[in-house]
Amino acid sequence: MDDAIRPNRTAFDRVLCESFKLWASYLNASNTTPLLPFDCIDLKRLLRRTPSFLGCSLLSEDAHIPLKFVEKGSREGHYGLLSSCRSIWRTHCSKCPLEPITMPSHLILGVQSSLAVQISDSAPLAEWPGIQGISGHDEGNYLAVLFLAWAYILSARWAELLRSASSCKIKYATGNGPSFMVPSHQCAAEIDLGYHAEKDEAGWWAAILSSGGGRHITAEYNQRTYLSPWSVTTSDTSHIAVMGNPSVAGIELPSSSTALKYLARFSSHHRLYGQCSAALVAVLYVPFLSGRSVSLPMPKQVLRSQSPARFAQPDIDIVGEHGRLLPYYMTLSSNVWGMRSLLCSTFFNADIECNLVTAWLNPAFTILDPLLQANNMPMLAKVLASRQPKFGSLWLGAIIMGIAKSTLQDMRIGLTALDLNVAAWTGTDQSFITLKPGVSDGITIRREDECRLLFITGCDGFTKAPIYPWKPFGATLLCDTEPHVQQHACCGCHYLEYHSWNWSLENGEELEDLSVGLVPDDENDLNTHVREQYPIARHDIKLSSDSLSEAATRGIFSWLRSTGYPANEKPIYQHSWIDIESSDDEDVDDVESSTTEGTGSREFIDEWLSNVDQSLPILSGRSTP
Repeated sequence: MDDAIRPNRTAFDRVLCESFKLWASYLNASNTTPLLPFDCIDLKRLLRRTPSFLGCSLLSEDAHIPLKFVEKGSREGHYGLLSSCRSIWRTHCSKCPLEPITMPSHLILGVQSSLAVQISDSAPLAEWPGIQGISGHDEGNYLAVLFLAWAYILSARWAELLRSASSCKIKYATGNGPSFMVPSHQCAAEIDLGYHAEKDEAGWWAAILSSGGGRHITAEYNQRTYLSPWSVTTSDTSHIAVMGNPSVAGIELPSSSTALKYLARFSSHHRLYGQCSAALVAVLYVPFLSGRSVSLPMPKQVLRSQSPARFAQPDIDIVGEHGRLLPYYMTLSSNVWGMRSLLCSTFFNADIECNLVTAWLNPAFTILDPLLQANNMPMLAKVLASRQPKFGSLWLGAIIMGIAKSTLQDMRIGLTALDLNVAAWTGTDQSFITLKPGVSDGITIRREDECRLLFITGCDGFTKAPIYPWKPFGATLLCDTEPHVQQHACCGCHYLEYHSWNWSLENGEELEDLSVGLVPDDENDLNTHVREQYPIARHDIKLSSDSLSEAATRGIFSWLRSTGYPANEKPIYQHSWIDIESSDDEDVDDVESSTTEGTGSREFIDEWLSNVDQSLPILSGRSTP
């Protein structure tokens, strides 16, 4: 170490070179074809132990067990309907048992404002790039059409599940209202179904394309009216007409299963496969953006090819497969902070210590920044999918919804997101705090293991997991640690192990969801293989600031020593990166937010950090920053 905190030049250069070679290899691999990898539409890889929405997989269809809901208001007067839940975590040691840890949580169940959808020629992926391994499919661009269909299907399924799990009164609007009636000459585009459809089916397509999916399905709870979290509405200039102008008067809005059949017919006729999956994952971000607006590509309909379709894998009923997994996608989607945390986890590396974050992340953005500046979204999707294949679909959805750039900008300045529940649901490493520990030598303990034991044993002041993913460097003298740490330091077997998700019931009991056997529990699929060696010159890497390492180091060390530090660590805590003694009167969160560089706004960082305490910015009609 050159000083108490900064890494030495050798360590810094090693991480810098390794990171650049790794990210350059992703770019090199992505240049081999203009097509997106199949990972970008493989949604089910997201699911490992994700619970079903409102615990629906645990009960028979006719069961009625009311769940406990809470309402949360905002200063703007909006309300959100939330579920009351908690996750249970074991500490994985039979010889030296510790009490399980519970983490209270809420999932968003109802909103009071829908997402506004606009149709634009300049929206992301206006030209569909195609998917590797698939030919004869996805000609033209139907993303907006499919998006509106999926938004309705999720909203309809929401209403069906909410009815059986609560005392909410569900209402479906009829098709007689003037909001349905939009003359075709006033619409942004016109779609030909391409096949004969009965009145109800054709009317449903006309209704959702002219007004938005799910906007006419509501739930009443405690004398307030709520919309589905996946409720969307099209703007006056963005309605899509159906050729033939089918009547919507008197139609009954279909169930989710009937709407799935309509969507399957449409997708089969137009040979939509990749776009169908991409539209669904885009809809999963609707709760994240509730109350705001999104631009989707102008529909481009082409005559389908008569040549037979060919797949790199056996042809499957893609709509039916997604329909079966819909309740699990809905749970994932209703955790808005968790959705963002999955994108951020693409950049997490469990081997990187907090003072080397700059060396690890700067090369990544040296590769990504030119793609962002050139607005090369297909290449961006391919590079990010190369890094973590199972999140390829999430990045494609984020690109379609226009939030990929802002997420990457936040990551560039060190504003990450962490959600241990979603990490467990998807089998993802997001933080050092959940990894397996080492064994103390009886004299010292690694600081990362000290952090784990402080949280697992529930020491005073450490009842909340750190929101900082990067592990602290170095070791602490065992005699300087808390008694609980000294007691368990040599066990080497205490670590957080996700056990279950529990839905709270109105009668005070809980509905336990183990969520096992949903999909194969593969190993974390971060791609760390470097395909080719790349020379690196120092001027190729931006090294103008240590702000990323500084913020990460200040964050985790402030958490670790929130109750004071041992005398032999005084050089660390007097270091300019931390300097706790100059901030004795400030709250730890204030220290972190006020000293992070490069954000340009103290208020912006305060708002960001507030999300870790289960704040839901969706309730005020805006997204997370």
